[in-house]
Amino acid sequence: MGRPLEGIRVLDFTWAQQGPYATVLLGDMGAEIIKIEHREGERGRGVGGRKAPPTPYFVAHDRGKHSVALDVRCPEARDIVYRFVEQVDVVVSNMRPGAMDRLGFDYDTLSAINPGLVYACGSAFGPHGDLTQVPGNDIIGQAAGGVMLRSGSDGGSPTPTGAAIADQVGALLLCSGILAALVKRERTGEGEQVDVSLYGSQIALQSWEINNQSFTGKSSPRADLGHPLLTPRAVWRAFQTNDGWIVIGGATTEKFAALCDELGLQDLADRYPNDQARASGMTEIMPELEAAIRTGSNEKWIARFRARDIFCGPVQTYAEILDDSQARANGYIATMPHPTLGQMLIAGCPIEFGRQPLTELAPPPELGDSTERYLTKLGYSWQDIEDLRGASVI
Repeated sequence: MGRPLEGIRVLDFTWAQQGPYATVLLGDMGAEIIKIEHREGERGRGVGGRKAPPTPYFVAHDRGKHSVALDVRCPEARDIVYRFVEQVDVVVSNMRPGAMDRLGFDYDTLSAINPGLVYACGSAFGPHGDLTQVPGNDIIGQAAGGVMLRSGSDGGSPTPTGAAIADQVGALLLCSGILAALVKRERTGEGEQVDVSLYGSQIALQSWEINNQSFTGKSSPRADLGHPLLTPRAVWRAFQTNDGWIVIGGATTEKFAALCDELGLQDLADRYPNDQARASGMTEIMPELEAAIRTGSNEKWIARFRARDIFCGPVQTYAEILDDSQARANGYIATMPHPTLGQMLIAGCPIEFGRQPLTELAPPPELGDSTERYLTKLGYSWQDIEDLRGASVI
């Protein structure tokens, strides 16, 4: 079965993480991703300190793409881009604000060439307001969006998450916007501009928590081991066992009683029989739960709690995730065949179509590996290509 975006062509000016992961997802859905990068290579190729390419960072954000190496500052390269724009469906960028405009690749110019073009931009702070031209990256998004003051413990320093969630959430929303614009184009024939920012993505990620501040005027406490809006009444947090950590998500009245029963703490359920009582007694409840759970293993407690329909699960390391049969069965962890690295396990596609997980994924491109192929498709002769190479355009 074909994938939904087969036949869609994307001209990809993105670099680093937010933009590139958005186009990786489009590629997973079947789109052809033509990555335009400088003749020296996109900066993401060198992120991570690994000497032998490809780096894990570049694999994560550029697998399955086709590389065309151009010095887009040259007038000849601009003409090549314009020829591409005639033939593609989507243009995506997350350059510094204004960079695409200065190169002659602004929306008005490109949409005049291709009126049905979907033109998508990722930025730090969005296309309106005083901060439009301000650049940023993942930690800037996490800080401005407030998530750094929700992580960690009260009184502690602002705590960024251990993963680049501003970039990744921004990528997911950028991809979503592109998909919606493609639907519009299918219905009306009209192109569309799509804008997604790191700042806006982090606000959207915390819509409930930010609304709570607006409605109540009260700032939530820091998360510590749980969720600040849930732990006051429900058991919603991490607990240490005798061989690791587990989480329990949402043990309210009935499930709290079942939890206490499994732990041999029936008197605790009797003393705190409802949400109101637990809200006032969590400082006494948690130490008893912690002590009881610490006496058993992850495997023991997860099996017993799941048998009582108590939401729970292990706190997994990355090594455990890579070895997890559930992740592999669904293609969340996939294999990547590479000419020098061999078969490598990588983070895969989180979306399935037709119940067919993508368990094997293509590697990222070598720098400029598709330059000549695409130029010939655009109508350039071999002599033209040699001339462009001699002029350091490609």
